[in-house]
Amino acid sequence: MTSTTPDITRLELAAALNSVAKVLQARINYSDGRALLDRRVLLQVAAGLPNTARFDRHVWEKAWRASRHDGTGPHRRALYKQMCQTLADELEDEAGRWEGRHEPAVIRRLASRLRSVDTRVCIDDTLGPLDAKVDPQDRWNGWLSPRFTLDAVRELAAQTQRLAEECGAESVDTVHVIHCGGKDADGNPLAVVLRVTWMYLAEEGARQSTLIIEPDDEGRYNVGACEWTWHFASWWCLCIDPGQDWHVLHCEDCGMTREQALALKDTTRRVGQTLRRLAPGATAALFEADGAPRIVGVFAGDTELTLGDGGPFDTETLGEVDAVLLAGLGRDLTDIGPHWLRFPNPPAN
Repeated sequence: MTSTTPDITRLELAAALNSVAKVLQARINYSDGRALLDRRVLLQVAAGLPNTARFDRHVWEKAWRASRHDGTGPHRRALYKQMCQTLADELEDEAGRWEGRHEPAVIRRLASRLRSVDTRVCIDDTLGPLDAKVDPQDRWNGWLSPRFTLDAVRELAAQTQRLAEECGAESVDTVHVIHCGGKDADGNPLAVVLRVTWMYLAEEGARQSTLIIEPDDEGRYNVGACEWTWHFASWWCLCIDPGQDWHVLHCEDCGMTREQALALKDTTRRVGQTLRRLAPGATAALFEADGAPRIVGVFAGDTELTLGDGGPFDTETLGEVDAVLLAGLGRDLTDIGPHWLRFPNPPAN
C-alpha cells in the first residue's frame, strides 16, 4: 500500500499565506509594523483556525484530531509543509532562517505573486495590449494593477508618447525609459522609468509632475497601479459574448482555444482568397463546426451565392476551403454554428 502527498495548488497556497499575513497583522504591537512569524502561525493556518494573534495549543490539537477523522489531515499536513518551503525560499536570511519578525505586507505580496497570471492588459483601445503579470484579486476600484517587464514598458512608453502627439500632452500621462546601455551586477539593464503628468507641470512644477517607478524584486514595473483603468485584454471565441480574458486558454462553452481564435483571422483571409478566385465579389461565408468544420454558405453583400450546381464554385474549390478551415480550427469545436467569416477587402489594383 502506497501513500501520495496531496497536491497543493498555487491558489490554495496563496490563500493560506494570505491568512498568515492576517495573523501577523493581528500580532503587531510595535511601531515598526512587523510581527513574529514562526511555525506556530503556519500550524494555526493549516489547521483552519481563526486568524488571531494567540496560538492556543489545546484548540490546535483538537482541530488536528478532527482532521484525522474527516480525512483532511494529509491535505493540511501538505499545506503546512508547502508553506514552510515557500517561506524558506523567499525569506531565509544569511543564517538560513525564515522565522523572525516580518511585515504582513511582505507575506501579502508573496500571496499576490502566487495568484498572478501571465496575461495581456489594455486600457480600452487607447493603450495596449501589453504582456504583463497580474494578480486578478489585486484591484483598485475594479481595475487591475499589472506588472510589466522593461521591454513591455518600452512599448508602453512609445504608445503613450504617440498618444500625446495625437491628443495633446496636457491630457495624457507619458512614460519614458532612460537607458544608458550599461548593466548591473546581475546583468539587468541599467534603466530609469519615469511617468510624467503634464497637466500638473505648470502649477506644481517638474518634481511634482514626475514619478520615478522603481522595479520590484522580479525586475517588473507597476505602471499606473491604483490610478489607470487597466483591464484584461480579450480574445473572441465562437460564443463571442462577453469574450475571454487573455489568460483563459479554453472556452468551456464552444470548445475553442485561444490559439484557434488567433488562427481564425489568417484562416478567414485564406478562405476569402480561395473563394474569390471563382467569385471575386464574395464578402463573407458561413461555416458549421460539428466535427470537421465546413462552409455552408457564401455571400456577396446581401446576395447568397449558390454552392451546388449552377453556382460559381466547383467541388475542388469547396474542398480546398474546408481543408483550410480544418487546418485552422481542428475537429474539436462544440459550438456548431453557423458562424460568420467576414473577408477583408481585397487590395486595390
